[in-house]
Amino acid sequence: MHEIVVNLHMHTRYSDGTGTHKDIAEAALKAGLDAVIVTDHNVLVQGMEGYYRVSRRRVLLLVGQEVHDQDRDPQKNHLLVFNANRDVSTLADDPQTLINGVAEAGGLSFIAHPRDPEAPAFNETDISWEAWDVHGYTGIELWNGLSELKTVIPTKLHGAFYAFFPQFIGHSPILETLQRWDDLLAEGQRVVAIGGSDAHALHMHMGPLQRVIFPYEFHFRAVNTHVFISQPLTGDVPTDKKMIRSPRGRKMFYWV
Repeated sequence: MHEIVVNLHMHTRYSDGTGTHKDIAEAALKAGLDAVIVTDHNVLVQGMEGYYRVSRRRVLLLVGQEVHDQDRDPQKNHLLVFNANRDVSTLADDPQTLINGVAEAGGLSFIAHPRDPEAPAFNETDISWEAWDVHGYTGIELWNGLSELKTVIPTKLHGAFYAFFPQFIGHSPILETLQRWDDLLAEGQRVVAIGGSDAHALHMHMGPLQRVIFPYEFHFRAVNTHVFISQPLTGDVPTDKKMIRSPRGRKMFYWV
């Protein structure tokens, strides 16, 4: 088996991120990643997958989705979708129908930020997963970098501090999410755990203070997912894509 480092769950200008796919690839190269999976909200961006190279270094950029019902208020039940052969966002109004549709499209589905609390100081609402009666999903996002940020910013002053010193944020997954995973495993369910950066490279303004919250490269050096594949990446996109994301492949995900 061969181990590679993958960063997944991130956003570009096609949804609510600030960078391009090229920006993400360049940041991933600097961070030394083997692959990234871009997951814009409710859109499957075509034509961006492939290897990006600088000198002898290369990174494989793949494209998935983060799907949720945009008509629901407040927003809940976000699902990460990898390897589906079509856009499944039209199924977003019912979580079980969406999960079933991902499986029928040959994809993997992961419950995104199962516990994602509100941050009233920044007008951020709770967007946790609520539909725990569903079945058939691949796993859960045990550790989400942006969700963890929301747990340490009760005031704008806290937000300003962490904007300039983000290295003090990352400690562990949210405890409720860990407990949820333990409960699912205790019930005998096979639930894969992954870590997602949820990178947006958000531009924040507080009076004269301006800062990019979690630049892509910073996030790519934080919460990653390690994947065991049968052999080293070959440089051929279809072959390597299948090794990383095929539900029939021999692989294991874990977070660091």
